[in-house]
Amino acid sequence: MKSHMKQIAFCILLLGLIIVRPAKATGIIYTIDLSKRMASPVYGYLKLGSNATPTGDSLNINNLFFIKNGKPWFPVMGEIHYVRLPEREWEEAILKMKASGIDIIATYVFWNYHEEQQGIFDWTGDRNLRAFAQLCRKHNMYLFLRIGPWCHGEVRYGGFPDWVQQLQGGTRKDNLIYLKYVESFFKEIGKQVQGLLFKDNGPIIGTQIENEYRFNNEKGYAHIMNLKKLAVEAGIDTPYYTATGWPGSNTQQSELIPVWGGYPEAPWSKSTVQLALSENYLFGPLRNDPLIGNDLLGKQEKASMEGYRYPYATAEMGGGNQITYHRRPIITSDDVVAQAYTKTGSGANLLGYYMYHGGSNKIGKHSTLQESRATKYPNDYPILSYDFYSPLGEWGQVRESLRDFKVLHYFLNDFGARLATMHSHFSEQNCSTPSCKDSLRMAVRSSGESGFVFVSNYQRQLEMKDLKNVRFQLKTDEGDTLCFPSKGLTVTKNAQMILPFYMDLNGALLKYATMQPLCVLNNPVPTYVFFSHAPNESELALKAEHIKRLTIGEEIRSPKEGEFILRFSPSESKMIHILMDNGKETNILLITHQEARNSWKIHNGQQDYLCISPDEVIPDSDKLTIHKTGNSVFNFSIYPADGLQLHNTEKQAVLKNQQTAWSSDYQASLPPVDLRLIVKRVKDPNKDQSDHKLLPEDNRLDSVPSTCPGPQYFVNFKPVEGSSYWQVSLPKQTNKSYVSNTFLQLDYTGDTGSLYQEGKLIADDYFAGLPMTYSLNRLNQKRGDLLFQIIPFHKDLKIYFEKGIREKLHDNEAILQHAQVIPQYEITFLFNH
Repeated sequence: MKSHMKQIAFCILLLGLIIVRPAKATGIIYTIDLSKRMASPVYGYLKLGSNATPTGDSLNINNLFFIKNGKPWFPVMGEIHYVRLPEREWEEAILKMKASGIDIIATYVFWNYHEEQQGIFDWTGDRNLRAFAQLCRKHNMYLFLRIGPWCHGEVRYGGFPDWVQQLQGGTRKDNLIYLKYVESFFKEIGKQVQGLLFKDNGPIIGTQIENEYRFNNEKGYAHIMNLKKLAVEAGIDTPYYTATGWPGSNTQQSELIPVWGGYPEAPWSKSTVQLALSENYLFGPLRNDPLIGNDLLGKQEKASMEGYRYPYATAEMGGGNQITYHRRPIITSDDVVAQAYTKTGSGANLLGYYMYHGGSNKIGKHSTLQESRATKYPNDYPILSYDFYSPLGEWGQVRESLRDFKVLHYFLNDFGARLATMHSHFSEQNCSTPSCKDSLRMAVRSSGESGFVFVSNYQRQLEMKDLKNVRFQLKTDEGDTLCFPSKGLTVTKNAQMILPFYMDLNGALLKYATMQPLCVLNNPVPTYVFFSHAPNESELALKAEHIKRLTIGEEIRSPKEGEFILRFSPSESKMIHILMDNGKETNILLITHQEARNSWKIHNGQQDYLCISPDEVIPDSDKLTIHKTGNSVFNFSIYPADGLQLHNTEKQAVLKNQQTAWSSDYQASLPPVDLRLIVKRVKDPNKDQSDHKLLPEDNRLDSVPSTCPGPQYFVNFKPVEGSSYWQVSLPKQTNKSYVSNTFLQLDYTGDTGSLYQEGKLIADDYFAGLPMTYSLNRLNQKRGDLLFQIIPFHKDLKIYFEKGIREKLHDNEAILQHAQVIPQYEITFLFNH
């Protein structure tokens, strides 16, 4: 009680100093009342499909959160389109997504990929939905199908085959002719997923009906209910059914869960100048992103949440953004990850990303399959590339955003059951406009007593400030006031944080921490992993009650006034061991922020491990695969140090192992390969034209504005006036088994870059300021020479670039600055139990 009174007095004193002397104040206390009575869970009124398995697993839902096997559940969902990847790459893609904390895979089922020609369905090869679902089941990943029938997804006619687009009476309404063909399509999907639904112990747990469809009116609602009825009758029986909340949804119905989204940019906007600052970076009550779909649907209104009856769920949090011809932003990790923090802090209880893994469009039998102005849509997208700046790119490459997302996902995987039941609270001192940078952006999710403070000091296209001496004053529902931290935080510009308070650690009570929870290793002695936020001193306050002994390394610490106050440099890694008076033991592992970004959680048998590596780690059931691009030396650490035996399968690798106080440190090196590339300027490209059409041509508008003409390259190579051409002679295919891939990187300037093999388009790029990359694993077996075409940039083109990009471009410029082939090395270790 004495220390509690001191805490209140300390907070009041600080607050008084700030109020009395505002001109000299260097910080602020953010005050939030957590004692306000919030809504309680309501069960039973949302209509689910079959939601139990023969083995006793169940999925449920209430108005606040999702439920798995009777316990609150915070799902993390990532989108990948199986038809946009070669079938041979699916398994690795699924494993990479799983390794980054994704537990539900979402995918569109594009109608025109499966019934391009009326009455002839194709579910083979890269279109084999059933095989993809079986791989999800193999790796214990849930699957959410977005079946449309209209999907959008930047696909031609939103996924409608051309013949459907031309149906008499129109589409996307209760036209009996249209519904007859939808019924046929849904029945085909039903056949593909038979035996793979959740009720059959399968992975498929959800179905999204339609997309970007207004059903807050009588006709719209009747149509979307008819679509759901057709799906159920076709055998698509899943625990969850969803529909996009935008552009207008009926929020009183009980058949479909509205899902929301938010993107860092709007490349579909008609504008070719910098957009207004986005509200998606602000904490606040649930709302939709008014820019989603405004290319097709016009101005969107913010959603009304009065009487909202569903968990706040997202399906299209931007994992990136796909660029268009007229708008070419560069999306960074902070651009996307900051939104995930703000939406989670604001109450989201399902994080769903679009896209999480990029891909490549296919060429159809009768047309290209990308969205284009030739199909009367507002935007021209690349013919092939659908990279989306995703955490996993078009070629499966790991981006920095995956590492930052992974930090958040691991937290949600292990602490989401607590978080899901917590309500969001907002301070009146919070930033309320996107241009604000003098006040903190924060929210608290709390059950009234314990909880987490969410902070995100980021706004795309705005230079933020470091905010110093930040403290939080929280009034709990028991009347207590918690003020922390003792020395105040420096929240650096662009920082994102989650800070716990009154958190139970296996019986020990963490009063607060300036470190962020990463994950739990659920071993016989559980390990709670936290990471620091530089430049702040890492501070943990633990209640001494029931703690018999606390040691840091070999040093025994003693409490003071009933608490352990532990402080460390943000660059330190430490192991804390707690012994409770009831005999329970707990470890707390403290690591740096960079180590957290490089952490990969592994579950092997009955044991959890943490692998810390700057490389790309892909755990599987009995092995650990590590990729490294451009360098053949691997470094990684494994915690706990004992119990895991790794047997290297690559005979040419040299492996070194060193034991530290709390981990095993490994270094593995492979012989580097020399992949020399020969590039020559081609003066006469006519010889590269095919004598016959290899593929259907992409259709173009007969007349296009010269200020924004759209892409001028073709699926069958044709010379374009003013372009430059380059013959790319590839190195011989390496016979080294440890080289898992090779990437061709082309650093160029111009309007577009297009790569051809034997006159056939195999990759394309809209220049935005970054090099173009192509996975040589995608080549057919005739490797041969490739032709790279650069169409010149013209200074009068109406195109949006990030700051500094246009200024570097010259009129009629089409230059290849540099080309190289970069190897990806792979090493695999087998676990020994």
